[in-house]
Amino acid sequence: MEFAQGIIISVIAGFYYVEHADKAYMCRARGKLRLDDLPPMAGDKVLFSPGPDDTGTVESVLPRRNFLLRPAVANIDAVIIVLAPEKPTPNLLMADKLLALIRSLGLSTLLCINKADLDIQGAQGLAEIYKDSTSSIICSALTGNGMEDLLDAIGGQTVVLAGQSGVGKSHISSQIALEQLELPVQVGTLSAKLSRGKHTTRQVSLLPLPGGGKVADTPGFSVFELEMDSRELQLYYPEFTKSAFCKFSPCTHIHEPECAIKISVEQGEISKTRYENYVKIYHELVEKEANRY
Repeated sequence: MEFAQGIIISVIAGFYYVEHADKAYMCRARGKLRLDDLPPMAGDKVLFSPGPDDTGTVESVLPRRNFLLRPAVANIDAVIIVLAPEKPTPNLLMADKLLALIRSLGLSTLLCINKADLDIQGAQGLAEIYKDSTSSIICSALTGNGMEDLLDAIGGQTVVLAGQSGVGKSHISSQIALEQLELPVQVGTLSAKLSRGKHTTRQVSLLPLPGGGKVADTPGFSVFELEMDSRELQLYYPEFTKSAFCKFSPCTHIHEPECAIKISVEQGEISKTRYENYVKIYHELVEKEANRY
């Protein structure tokens, strides 16, 4: 039998919704299908056998370029970290942990500063903190300002929005996505149309974007653990490029004398906030390492 290739755009109640030729097929998996010892997830490219009435069977999962576990989504190009200048107060420690985590996975990052209509100076201040760390887009999902800039930055990529609760991730998704997902049939009491807000706390769905990309409508990174060697943390701080000029090598940029990074912080060349969070994260990782033994 000749199989078709598609992409899983949503997983609901054991059904895999596979997009192929601008149509969504509601599929079951062939046996206990797993890849990397994990079940199929949104974003997976799969081979499936189409059946009648827009149904089908997922036969195999093609190799993944990458994947995240929480939220469960595969083959991501970039993660967009969403902050707001207020309501809620920005959690920059969480943002810095996310930046390190995302870079450790080999993914691109983008900072989206939403709710700029509440405090434009505060939004610009956040962009200034991260100017040497990642590109930033200042926008307002409420007014629509900056949404085109965000779409231009995403282009044809598949992206995930991450950030603390209340920063407007779902509002941004609803502003930039072309439409809600039209799922082919009903599954028990689940609606054939996947409504944002009703199911987003339970699964990941990929929504189409005007530039050909997709945005993962997800529960977000509400809980995650930063798992890496404490000595590797500095590798994920692009502004630490001056480390080659530290007196001692390797240098943790914590307690060593004549550290080029600490000097740059004192001279205002590196964000003091970013550096202070680096120190906090470093000590958290060191403590974890000590507790393993």
